[in-house]
Amino acid sequence: MPESLPLQPKMSISQAAEFLGVSPQTVHYQIKGKNLSCPKMGNKIYITHSIAKQLFNLKFNRRIIVGQIVKGGTGKTTTIHNISCCANAYGARVLAIDIDPQANLTDAFNYDSSETPVLIDFVKNEAKLQAGIVNIADGLDLIPSRIENVVVDSHLIYEKIPLHTFFSELLSPVIDNYDFIFIDCPPTLGLSVTAAALFSDIVIAPLNPDKFSAKGLKILKQEFLNLNRRYKKEINFKVFLNKFSSNTILSEKAVATIIADPDMEGKTMQTAVRLVQEVPRATDTNKSLFDDLRKSSVRDDFDRLTRELLEICPN
Repeated sequence: MPESLPLQPKMSISQAAEFLGVSPQTVHYQIKGKNLSCPKMGNKIYITHSIAKQLFNLKFNRRIIVGQIVKGGTGKTTTIHNISCCANAYGARVLAIDIDPQANLTDAFNYDSSETPVLIDFVKNEAKLQAGIVNIADGLDLIPSRIENVVVDSHLIYEKIPLHTFFSELLSPVIDNYDFIFIDCPPTLGLSVTAAALFSDIVIAPLNPDKFSAKGLKILKQEFLNLNRRYKKEINFKVFLNKFSSNTILSEKAVATIIADPDMEGKTMQTAVRLVQEVPRATDTNKSLFDDLRKSSVRDDFDRLTRELLEICPN
């Protein structure tokens, strides 16, 4: 079998064995027993979406995950990019949606959206949703973004579109095609971001070990309280420590701040993502951490974060 596309998320045999709690030899036997033909990178075979579906046979609980925090540079887009690729590598059918006019998630997937309909085109009824869904890899689709989305909020006002039903109505023709939907938002509190939060099952917010992230989280929590009162909805949000280093006082203070906040009880993920240069290097080359098979501590962090967030576990 030829190698899969470079952007196809990958999982090594040893990683599959760790997930299943068995030896790599047992995974090889299972692959052989199921007559699965795995692609190779060099002399190593690996698992992709279609193989994982048959090997793991997982039953996913469908979730809509929204990346949101009122501060740029926290790693929100990197998080959405990597957990969507990781979920795909476990056999999940994934739709990633970029609603940020800066289109960083679109760039992360190395897609040129200049000729593809985006959110503003759907809002203005100038394009059908299906025309804006592009296939990035097997089991992984993207609704890209571009700078024209900067006027989405204005059109939501002009058209008097109900925010609490906007995304559910927009995605109704395709939502059953996916196990997980991930939405990457701009670092603002605009109407499209509000609509995404109201549509979500979980809002995930990366928290960096600095005072500005803490301020952004405080604003976000207050906004959710306001939305909960207005729409009579309980928005479920989770935070995790990103760019974490056990060697810095700032990271220790960030942990202490979260622990001391009574509002954060049950809201903090157990997994922290450590600070390493591997993440910006991958981002600069428009790749996720799951595009190759090299051993990586931060890849392991995102793998644990994905499994915790999406409750992915072996049968």
